[in-house]
Amino acid sequence: MGTAKAALVLAGLLGLASGAASSLRAQDAGAGAGMNSQSGQVVTAYLDYREVNYSFVNWNLSVSARPLAFKKEPAFTGGKVTRGTLRLGGGASNEVAFAWDRAAGKLYLDLNRNLDLTDDPAGVFSRASRSGDMYQTFTNIHLPFRTQAGERQALVDLNFNAYAGLYCSAALRSFWQGKVILQSEEYQLGLLAGSFEQGQSLESVNLLLRPWAERNNSFSIYGGSLEAVPFSQKLFVGNHAYQLQCTNEVQGDTAKVRVQFTEQQPGLGELKIAGEFVRRVALQGGPYLVVLDKPEPVVKVPVGSYGPVKVWLKKGGVEATLDARTEAAAGRITVNDKRPAVLTVGGPLTNSVSISRRGKNLALNYQLVGAGGAYQLVNQDRSHPPEFTVYQGDKKVASGKFEFG
Repeated sequence: MGTAKAALVLAGLLGLASGAASSLRAQDAGAGAGMNSQSGQVVTAYLDYREVNYSFVNWNLSVSARPLAFKKEPAFTGGKVTRGTLRLGGGASNEVAFAWDRAAGKLYLDLNRNLDLTDDPAGVFSRASRSGDMYQTFTNIHLPFRTQAGERQALVDLNFNAYAGLYCSAALRSFWQGKVILQSEEYQLGLLAGSFEQGQSLESVNLLLRPWAERNNSFSIYGGSLEAVPFSQKLFVGNHAYQLQCTNEVQGDTAKVRVQFTEQQPGLGELKIAGEFVRRVALQGGPYLVVLDKPEPVVKVPVGSYGPVKVWLKKGGVEATLDARTEAAAGRITVNDKRPAVLTVGGPLTNSVSISRRGKNLALNYQLVGAGGAYQLVNQDRSHPPEFTVYQGDKKVASGKFEFG
């Protein structure tokens, strides 16, 4: 997708100012990555549209079946043709008609929205693999959608399912990213859309924030690694607080997102972290989104009440996240300037099994337990679930594997 069209993606996607700036700010060497922040100063980062070869979030799209043929259609293979409309939110102007030739493994999208499926050469796609006619995936689709800011596109893979009705999901593969330098630390900064339906405000956006050296590693908003967190206009990271402002800038065929970090001076209180191997802590729901990377046992954070608290542990190649269903993850923590608050999270982690009787049977439930509650492995290999063995004295009486779920 061209950068001019990509600019429009941003403007509506994040609810930013739709008016184009008359010019982009001149940048000397390194200025586009921002400057080291000092008290009261503003650090500016410029983000570019980027496409990747993996998906990091999936959206369920609203889809409706169409019983009648379109006014013009290609020659289909046979009778297994499903017609319908993808609704991307915002009314009829954001509907994209399609025909799914299931027998041939072909998808036809009405990209120009004239209900003619024969004049969109860029809207014809073949299924990604030899699958059946009930479930098929189509990749590398620049799906157009409109907002008050104009026409936008997003790179997605579409998954169609006809097993019990008609369903479609979109796996997103595009976002806006750049470099920002805060207190001499280089970060990859990214803005990730939440969904088409919620794409009118920053509240539906996720913030990718991780070391710049890791920018080419794949990531996902699922799994608990906390590389991406819900966007907040008030951010505390690297022991400093910032107010964030996002605007869209366009000049000719060049488009960027400008993100400004204005340093703040909130009151701070002490937070004690009790466990080990903590890679990142995210304190949400408070006056700031607090991101703590490899925190010391005692840190200072803005005063306030926070919740939920999310934790990501890492030791070598093993990663785990605090199970969001536990009390520690779902509860709140209050930080004040009078006495330290205590956050009991972290390792070491222990394999644990709880046993309960169900009639003549014993139910064994596996948990990975650490400070604060139960943890889940990140990117766990489900082909190798935890195993157990039961002994009566020295005699082995049973063994098996746990099931995920």
